[in-house]
Amino acid sequence: MYYPVGWPKRVGLALPGESASIRHICCDAVKILVAAVGDDFLGIWYANPLIPIAYFRRTEDSLRQYGANQLIVWKPDSRQLALLTASGSLLLYQLDFEANGMGILQQIDPPAASLKRDSAELFIKENIPRLSLRELCSVTLGSVITTVCCISLSELLLATQSCELLRLQWTELEHAENDLELPALSSIKLRDIPFYVQQQPQQSARNVPPLNRDSYVASLEYSPFIGGCAAVFSDRRAAFLIANHLRFETDHMHGFWVPDVEDASVCSVNHKFRLLAYGQESSAVKVYAIDDATGGLEFSHRLILTENILPDSLGSVNELKWSPDGCVLAVSWTNGGLSLWSTFGALLMSTLSWDFGLNVDLVCQNPLKIRRLEWSTEGYQLFMLKLHPEKDKSNVLQLQFVKSALSMNPCMTTSPHILLQGDDCLYLNQGNNLELTYAGSHGTFPSSGLGSDEDISGDGDCLELKQSPHTGSILTESKYWTVLQLPLNYAATNWPIRYAAIDPDGLHLAVAGRTGLAHYSLVTRRWKLFGNESQEKDFVVSGGLLWWHGFVVMGCYSLLDRTDELRCYPADCKLDNQYGHKLQVRAPVISLNSFRHQLIVLTADGIVSLFNMSKNSAYALDIECAYELDVKSICIHPACIVSLTVTNLKNELKPQGQLGGDQAETIIVNVCGRILMIQRDAGEQVPNTLLATCLASCVEVFWLSHSLERCAMRDCLWLYSGAHGMRVWLPILPPGRERREGEQGGAQRLHSFMSKRIMLSFPLKLYPLVVLFDNVIVLGVENESTLYANEQVSHFSLPFAVMERKSQIYLHKVLRQLIKRNLGYSAWEMAQSCCSLPYFPHALELLLHEVLEEEATSKQPIPDAQLPSILDFIREFPVYLETIVQCARKTEIALWPYLFSMAGKPKDLFQMCLQSEQLDTAASYLIILQNLEPSVVSKQYATMLLDIALQQRKWELAKDLIRFLKAIDPNEIDSPRSSMVVNVKIAPPPQVNTQQQVNQNADAFNMVLGPIARERSFSTTVTSNLPKDKQASGTPGVAPVTESSSAGAPSVVRRRSTKQRETFCIDLILQRHARQLLQNHKLMDLGYMCAYLDFHLVSWLSQESERAAKLDDFAGALQALHEELDLPIPFPTAAKDDFAQIRGSLRQTGGGGSSQTSESGYFSLATPNGAATQSPQLQPSIREEEEELQQPSSLPILKTRSGSQLSFDNFRYRRLYSLPTSEDDLAVDILPQKLSIKLRYLLQLFIEANCTDYALVLSILLQDAASISRIVNGIIRSESVHTCRRTESALKQLSQSTFEHSGSLYRGFVLTLQPHVYLLEQYIQSLGDAPCSQLQDAGPGTEQGVDVSTGLQGLQNEVGEFVPNSQQANGNQWTVADLNPNHQRLTRHASLESNGNAVVASGSSAHSTPTQRQLSRQNSREREGCRLM
Repeated sequence: MYYPVGWPKRVGLALPGESASIRHICCDAVKILVAAVGDDFLGIWYANPLIPIAYFRRTEDSLRQYGANQLIVWKPDSRQLALLTASGSLLLYQLDFEANGMGILQQIDPPAASLKRDSAELFIKENIPRLSLRELCSVTLGSVITTVCCISLSELLLATQSCELLRLQWTELEHAENDLELPALSSIKLRDIPFYVQQQPQQSARNVPPLNRDSYVASLEYSPFIGGCAAVFSDRRAAFLIANHLRFETDHMHGFWVPDVEDASVCSVNHKFRLLAYGQESSAVKVYAIDDATGGLEFSHRLILTENILPDSLGSVNELKWSPDGCVLAVSWTNGGLSLWSTFGALLMSTLSWDFGLNVDLVCQNPLKIRRLEWSTEGYQLFMLKLHPEKDKSNVLQLQFVKSALSMNPCMTTSPHILLQGDDCLYLNQGNNLELTYAGSHGTFPSSGLGSDEDISGDGDCLELKQSPHTGSILTESKYWTVLQLPLNYAATNWPIRYAAIDPDGLHLAVAGRTGLAHYSLVTRRWKLFGNESQEKDFVVSGGLLWWHGFVVMGCYSLLDRTDELRCYPADCKLDNQYGHKLQVRAPVISLNSFRHQLIVLTADGIVSLFNMSKNSAYALDIECAYELDVKSICIHPACIVSLTVTNLKNELKPQGQLGGDQAETIIVNVCGRILMIQRDAGEQVPNTLLATCLASCVEVFWLSHSLERCAMRDCLWLYSGAHGMRVWLPILPPGRERREGEQGGAQRLHSFMSKRIMLSFPLKLYPLVVLFDNVIVLGVENESTLYANEQVSHFSLPFAVMERKSQIYLHKVLRQLIKRNLGYSAWEMAQSCCSLPYFPHALELLLHEVLEEEATSKQPIPDAQLPSILDFIREFPVYLETIVQCARKTEIALWPYLFSMAGKPKDLFQMCLQSEQLDTAASYLIILQNLEPSVVSKQYATMLLDIALQQRKWELAKDLIRFLKAIDPNEIDSPRSSMVVNVKIAPPPQVNTQQQVNQNADAFNMVLGPIARERSFSTTVTSNLPKDKQASGTPGVAPVTESSSAGAPSVVRRRSTKQRETFCIDLILQRHARQLLQNHKLMDLGYMCAYLDFHLVSWLSQESERAAKLDDFAGALQALHEELDLPIPFPTAAKDDFAQIRGSLRQTGGGGSSQTSESGYFSLATPNGAATQSPQLQPSIREEEEELQQPSSLPILKTRSGSQLSFDNFRYRRLYSLPTSEDDLAVDILPQKLSIKLRYLLQLFIEANCTDYALVLSILLQDAASISRIVNGIIRSESVHTCRRTESALKQLSQSTFEHSGSLYRGFVLTLQPHVYLLEQYIQSLGDAPCSQLQDAGPGTEQGVDVSTGLQGLQNEVGEFVPNSQQANGNQWTVADLNPNHQRLTRHASLESNGNAVVASGSSAHSTPTQRQLSRQNSREREGCRLM
């Protein structure tokens, strides 16, 4: 609740020009003036700014007579001080205020204009009073005074060495003469009063022997709220002295010895919570509370540092000091160190964990060896006096603090934001950003689907982006602090901040200082102050500050009217009394809170008032009192009421018809840490305080939800009890069906299962400041330190303290407590309401982990193990399998047998993951199997999972599995693993060295633990692992496409001879899956597989060019690609009459015998009206290479470019592409840009692998005429007649499918491809003049090895590959003998120009020879069947 910030500052409180050591510091009652005592002087300082006001130096005679100064005590009215000397004398000093009203500071600007002050920061508006200090008298008693404390406005309590307590008045000291023994008002002889010891709360106190003769009171502190004093005697015994009345007479006093404290060193009292703290020489602190029933002491808690602390290294406790609000206890030790603890024992800060550098030994040379502590104004500064002052340095350090707004304003528990207040600034952390981030996560990322693999294939997503936000990043998003500095105009005269509040929406802030009010808008980022400064100075805020529907509500005291009031100011108007609402109350307001439209107010007379608030307009508010309740019977004093609220929370369930949802039925009050619930019965209008129920004790703060929606987490009371942890008071409801029947039938239907509430407790690692009910998260703040300089002489040698927001999930804590009490159904209902949270699986994992660690490492037998119940509970949720494996991976391997003996065998859980298609979870189980089973088992299951992952396109998972399989050492395949141990808690016996059998390869253990640098696997660096002479025989051994994944796995497991064989098996799985993808036309999946798995696609496609990469139905392949890519249908169905009309017109056009029409009629499609525009894609040039024919031949000769049939004049067809086209024939670009890039990459791979079929289909899909030109020219250069015929048939098939459907997307583009069809036809016809029958049906078995890049080498060395035994073409025979070297070698080259215009043969009939025309006439009927129309 208190958190240090910045560096500890050195403060010089000695006389000006001197560096004397300060022995004691004490602030007055209002913490405005600071008294610093040296050996021979007394100084009075102003708190802010810290400047000296008055000094008094004692004379040499006084020092010799009375000794040096020891400690000082203020009178409550800040007018007198009592100084205790080393000889046991008391010196009284008077502090006089000058009546002229002028301060000690006179601010005069220099005459130079450049040095005059222009900024408000340079003006000190605080009127620092002018004080004078003088010595009144000295008092010496008959016995040495050991300690002194103030017990009232007019009385002092002195302890003497004769074991007496003397009660004196300040006025008697003032009028006494020097060296006169004063008669005390009362004298208590402690040896004559009874002392009791109460060992147990149930036992009655027993009297013990009196004090020792030489013992006396060494430390004493009084509290009016406990009616007594905490005392430590010189013999190190601790006691509690209590008087029946304030006269402190021996006959009316008795004492209680503090049990189990025999080495007390110091004591301190918390007035608000009525606690007594005793420091011990063993470095521990014990805290006791007052038992209201017996009046004795009741042990509360113990404060001790255990982490990173050596025993007896701290020394004894030398100082205890509670903060002014009683929320924090500061503890220091003689050997050094400072710590801060909450009221009931939660550690907030310890300097022993700070970073002091490497050269500082905190055990021997702790820089913070402190002997005195003192809190300054409102607890914002802590003065620390070092035990051993350094030379020429001040021994006073000042540490700055910020504290939670809950310490002064408990009504802020309803806010979801962390608000910390400093003396002149605010620290804000908006906790509701957590909820807003979850709600807006879908709009942040390109896709919000759960299936990432389906989203990856989309063209709009990137591979690097995750499809769902990471929980860790969400929880750390709001860790920055918004620091708001108080306006100088307000802070200059109203320092420091006393109250701060923020509205539930986090849009408005309000602060109240010494006087007045100011509020800030986080929307406009502007402060609003009172325009009339006198109105600001006329009232003081007291009791608290809160926001309600745009109004700031506060309790205050009017200095002008001398009355106590409730005031409300609207946030949208300027701060002025004419817009405010005032309501006078009978006594000062101590605390206030709100519940929906009701306001509850506690006043100093012990009356709780409940008001109904209604908003008349945006600027008007009505407040009416509903009832009043006297609570003096439940508290010692109203100031002991820490907080209160009103709510509709009930102790039992009633039918909804009897209660109103908005009506408050219960008042909850925190009295000295005890939570009391005061309920109102149905027949009463006012709650009865006699029916108050104590729900819990040792409570620092509590939270209630004010939401209208009822759920398991909101209908609870949340309590924080410091060292006792977090508590929750939640309802235990009947099952849902019974509850609905009970609500319908009335209360008599519920008597069979009366709803109850149960109090559960669990520890927390941080101090909770905010409870987010819907997110089952608590938010808090932790301190850290940073060392800037490691030099002892530097001002920055001490660490710099910073703050960091922390969060903790508490759902698993509550669930465990419910399951432990056999309330599994209630736990299930609570968990169901939290299933939508992104970290719900993590909460279940924490639940399982805590129970597993506790039970598996227990050295004693557990009679009722909780792990089976926890597993049964987690099994009710779909994340059961994931929870088990995630918990196991974060637990020691030695605990795995105990876990899986109850959760199930890992092999069975792995099979369940496969059945439920949780492949990522199944991959995590491979780590378990690798350590608990032989390697052959993990290898078998990994192979099975790899096959399924490939089928479901889990590429990342497949990559990890391949790395996992390759990391398995073949020598460990048969090595035994420690088998599953059933019904044991620990690992196998020591003689079985499990750790030596675990695979130590890092890749095996990190297969799914984050990104690892991608390296090309061994399988991708070679085309095959088999020798070249066995590749053909190895091909039939590949599993067929239709083989299931389960059938393929055992074949892989059997191969365990060498590392090469293992890699070959993995390659076989990848090749089989790639073949399935290719045959199903899943080219995008094939591309992702190639990218993720480093699959060498080009080499594999080269082998499959005449097998899986060979297409029979080109139109069907194009249709399948459209379906895979979610593109429009390429060939929509057309009406019958339209089809007939198109077919007739095309036939008429094809019948004409012009120079632009070939015999086959295909070129007739490329009419001027049907020409398409040129493709905008950049088309690379293909250079045409030609050779002159050297020798005459009887065969038809292909001439050079000027006269060849296959070398066309592009000029005749440039007009064709420039003519206008119809709208229906225009090429439509249907591909997004990213998808087009991916397809072009695939096209390049297919062309490189000589897979012309798929290359042709991809070119059609991309509408890339240049690619088709390269493909056609490459085929012609390869001189493969079979490939030419397949390509010609493919283009004809695509053209036919296009023109059979009038709405085809490729109608215009196909028109531009007819020159390529004609080119291929002419090339095939050129082979028909020769006896080429043997080339007509050349099968794939002889031509599959021909590559496009080798087409230019001619036919000299490979004639046999192109000439089968017999083949008939156009009725002529063509044998090998006709291609002897005596005949002229034919070179056939044809290309399209680089500008993309089609090449057209000019006048084919004119240039053709008679033999060619004759052959054409003979086979015109055969080619007629191949025509398009």
